[in-house]
Amino acid sequence: MHPMNLIPLAKPVPVDDARDWLDHVAIWSGAVGALLAAFAIGYAAWQSVQTKKDLVRERRLEFELGLLAEIRRQMSITQFQHLSGYVGALVRDTQDETDIPVLRALVGTKAGPNGRRRRDELADAARGRAADPQADWLQCAAEEVDAAIQRRLEG
Repeated sequence: MHPMNLIPLAKPVPVDDARDWLDHVAIWSGAVGALLAAFAIGYAAWQSVQTKKDLVRERRLEFELGLLAEIRRQMSITQFQHLSGYVGALVRDTQDETDIPVLRALVGTKAGPNGRRRRDELADAARGRAADPQADWLQCAAEEVDAAIQRRLEG
């Protein structure tokens, strides 16, 4: 026989589960803390996404305002020459004729039906007065660019 088997072992002493109110408070505060931490992490992630969207929107706005300012400056120098690249970079959706529709038709870049129709109306009106439509086109295009700048500044 092995000598360890000869030692009598005492029966385990039964112990009642001793939980007082502080144990319950600690458990619940831990659970609440974990939930608050999860909420804070989720909110921080959402806020990060919103900040990135705002940054992209701000950069796009700055880019568009720079393009519109350059279009306006270039129009004062060369009228409608050399504007195609600026207009092409500014207009993202060819179906949306909110921005500079007549100018788009005049330079032949991403022109829509409304812009072409308005361009032709201006030309017909100028011919009816026996005038060159260039001045009317230039005035209309300048007003469109100014309106596009104003929309971006207000929006």
